[in-house]
Amino acid sequence: MKQGQNVEQMLNKINSDVKKKIDFIVGIKKIKVEETASVFPDITFDKTKGNLTDLSLVQLCNKLEIGSSYLVNKCLPLSQNLVVHNLRFWLDAVKKRNVMVRTYQEDTSTTVRAILSDRYKRIDNDIIATKSLNRILDMGAKLQYVNYDGDSLNITGVLPKIQGEIAKGDVVQGGVTITNNEVGGGSFQIKPFIYRLICTNGMVAPEYIGEFYAKHVGKKLINVQDDEQGEISIDKMFEQVSLMNNPDMFYDLFEQMKKAKEKKTTSNEIVKLAKQHNLSDAERAGIFERLGKVYGDNFSVDNYSLANAITNIANDEEKSDSRARFLQELGGQIIFYQKPQYLRQ
Repeated sequence: MKQGQNVEQMLNKINSDVKKKIDFIVGIKKIKVEETASVFPDITFDKTKGNLTDLSLVQLCNKLEIGSSYLVNKCLPLSQNLVVHNLRFWLDAVKKRNVMVRTYQEDTSTTVRAILSDRYKRIDNDIIATKSLNRILDMGAKLQYVNYDGDSLNITGVLPKIQGEIAKGDVVQGGVTITNNEVGGGSFQIKPFIYRLICTNGMVAPEYIGEFYAKHVGKKLINVQDDEQGEISIDKMFEQVSLMNNPDMFYDLFEQMKKAKEKKTTSNEIVKLAKQHNLSDAERAGIFERLGKVYGDNFSVDNYSLANAITNIANDEEKSDSRARFLQELGGQIIFYQKPQYLRQ
């Protein structure tokens, strides 16, 4: 697996960021757009001015039901004025309703992190980090990977007492992985995790096997200060974390991993799989390389080896946290589904 962050430094960063994150419930028709000298326009609301980001600009376009691809990819590189003109037009035309604006305020600058529904349930990383670390350490877990980038959180622990041998000398351990995103990029999730000692690969079991998640959807908010929905959801989720400490669940997963060694995938199917899941040319080549093959070879490989080739790519330090996670989940699909995902459609 990737090295990840130092836990103490991660917690310090999370606690520091909490003081700078401020949320607003805003009437969408009260949002004004201004041209700037930076890459993205500013918006003003409730006497606050904030600079849009790539994400919040796309989200604003979605709230206005206009094509974000046209504005962000076509207009913005050529003319910010054209983007501002379009946004002003559609803000005048949009129906009256409220949105949640999540901001990050530091010194004299404000960044608009996200523009979301007023039903967005705030399940935030500071509470998750504290409660999840305490809970999984109490379970006897060893922290294997932690990462926080300001918006997303990943905490993964391995349970050394829960392990199995897939083949002679090939030992895997059970664990738990906890992820969350504060700006509309995904729900709060707790999933089974499997760690392969021989090559330090990590694999996420798909949701149909065992996943607990809390969507960021709740009741309409008038005042964000009165919102306690997120913390209630977090507490309910962590009531179920102890289920991950059940050896029986993982031993069933280990048995399925053994069976995956008997199932085959052809080289042509690997190419289709890579295309279906939008793997880059380098990632596809990396799969073949880890299998001791090159693109164009005609062969078949067992699904256990294929999954480990894919999850090993996630160990590359240059991979972003979200991309590494994607590859770990794809490896899990190949192991635990009867066939690779593209064959199930």
